[in-house]
Amino acid sequence: MKPAALRQSLAEGLDAVRQFLTAILWWIFGYPLTRLVKRDGRLMVIISRPGPVFADNSKYFFIHATTQAKPSDRVVFLTSDPVLQQQIQQASGASVIHPSWHSRCLLLRASTVIVDMADWFEHGAYPLTQGSTRVQIWHGAPLKHIELDIFRKRLAELSWLTRNLLSLQKRIVGRYPLFDYVVTTSQSFTEATFQQSFRARVFLNTGYPRNDILGVEPNTAWHSLININVDRPALNQVIAAKANGQSIVLYVPTYRKDGSNPFAGYLDLARLSIFAQKHNVLIVFKLHPLMKISGGIGQYPGLLEYNSLGDVYPLMPLCDILITDYSSIFFDFLLLDKPILFFAYDLTDYLNRDSAMYFPYETMTPGPVCSDHADLEQQIGRLINITSSDPYASQRKAVRAFTHDHIDSQASHRLYQRLRP
Repeated sequence: MKPAALRQSLAEGLDAVRQFLTAILWWIFGYPLTRLVKRDGRLMVIISRPGPVFADNSKYFFIHATTQAKPSDRVVFLTSDPVLQQQIQQASGASVIHPSWHSRCLLLRASTVIVDMADWFEHGAYPLTQGSTRVQIWHGAPLKHIELDIFRKRLAELSWLTRNLLSLQKRIVGRYPLFDYVVTTSQSFTEATFQQSFRARVFLNTGYPRNDILGVEPNTAWHSLININVDRPALNQVIAAKANGQSIVLYVPTYRKDGSNPFAGYLDLARLSIFAQKHNVLIVFKLHPLMKISGGIGQYPGLLEYNSLGDVYPLMPLCDILITDYSSIFFDFLLLDKPILFFAYDLTDYLNRDSAMYFPYETMTPGPVCSDHADLEQQIGRLINITSSDPYASQRKAVRAFTHDHIDSQASHRLYQRLRP
């Protein structure tokens, strides 16, 4: 084993031991409290991902639940970031720092706990929420294997002893629990992916709350909570460019486990800038927070970088074309019925190195698949100059019908009505 791989394995092993020992303590001292403390049927808690993250399904469901809650109800957003907590409170939302004794008391008393990530169980959350209604709203309809499908593959590669020890550790810490509800986007998608990647009593095909915003034009009349974590300077530049007749192209590449990115030999920013200016296009880059590039994108005319931690969904309705590779964001963009380009310059290597997929790539990608820079520019030029029928419209419609049972921007309402009838 290479030194880097050995160090990573040791770090993962130590983290697993830490999680296990911490969970044991919470089971001993925290779980008995769940048998003594009565849960409050009016209290709903949403656990955020670590850091200054206010986006995706957790953000938009929190906003809807906050605005729809009765005076006697309480909806609380748990975050690890003090600045974000303050912003939510200033926008008339309820937020508490997590982990803290306050947040743990809320988890102990909440009747409903909503999460959108895998590691929500940390800091005693799993033992303390025994007896509550636990809802997993996740953060993307999967193209690539996720959760239990990845875990089963990992177990198959281990020895009998290691496999059983690891399985025990995951059960104790709550890594792959039985949820009361797992939210999905369609019955077809549920049967093809979610049922084998999550354990749930019920799969709710309500649609994703984050997609509700796709039907709303960005303006100053937004609810103040929506404005949090939106890259306003970048969004305003896009609005201005749109008003001046520019086409807007949004590029959202997937993060690779090895840290590689399209700017290392596959995408030339200077060349792309020349193309953008020539064709009156503004290309907006929304990168993964861990993706590093050399040279600022903003120095090139016609190119704009959107905050990598920012909420990109308010921007999406303004975009004329989406470019991605393997990110599930394109499933959401299908609801806008606009062209999608797939820049899959490393398709074979990605499948071998990073992740297996639930479907053959070519059957779920309703748009041109590009493998190099020249092809990408050519396809962008074709799509922004479409004057007659869109050649990929019927394919987008077919994939959208498979992945979305609802296209009405009412996902949050459906989910809230199910949890608070």
